[in-house]
Amino acid sequence: MKVSNPLTIVAIFSGAAETFATGALVALPLSLQEKFIYFVMFFPVFIVTLFFFVLVFKPQVLYAPSDFSNEEHFLHANQLKEVVAQETEKVLSEAKESNQITGNLKELSNRVAELTVKSWEHELDEKVHKYMFEHSNEAFTHRGLGHILLVGKSSILASLIRLEVDGKILSGMDGTVKVWQAKK
Repeated sequence: MKVSNPLTIVAIFSGAAETFATGALVALPLSLQEKFIYFVMFFPVFIVTLFFFVLVFKPQVLYAPSDFSNEEHFLHANQLKEVVAQETEKVLSEAKESNQITGNLKELSNRVAELTVKSWEHELDEKVHKYMFEHSNEAFTHRGLGHILLVGKSSILASLIRLEVDGKILSGMDGTVKVWQAKK
């Protein structure tokens, strides 16, 4: 079973805790059993309350990047691009105050955020190409490669398309399935 989601971890933890608590109940002295029963009853209520609290106030933390059809949506959901842009804007404004930079800070910070995403894409492309080159006798589907490299299938697909456009890999059909292979 692949655990790629915080919600799965919470479910596994809750189930295991309740199972062990119920099993431990019979081993406790009678004087402690009553108090322990309250714990066993209210622990799931606490977990569910905590879950809904997180669901209402910060739902994006319950999803892994691979849960999104496009990891770019993960960046937007967690406002990572905005955070990078804001931090860059702070640094640029400090530099501008000391007359080191001129221009529109908002535009510059957005450009840095875009460059950050492009850098991530470039690193992914290198990782994919390196793996495919090391296994140049094999052909891969985007899903299979995503599973091997632990990256979302849409990001892998975008990377494969970029690498094919750059002429580093080839694509073809294996029956009805599209596969990619590194150029030798």
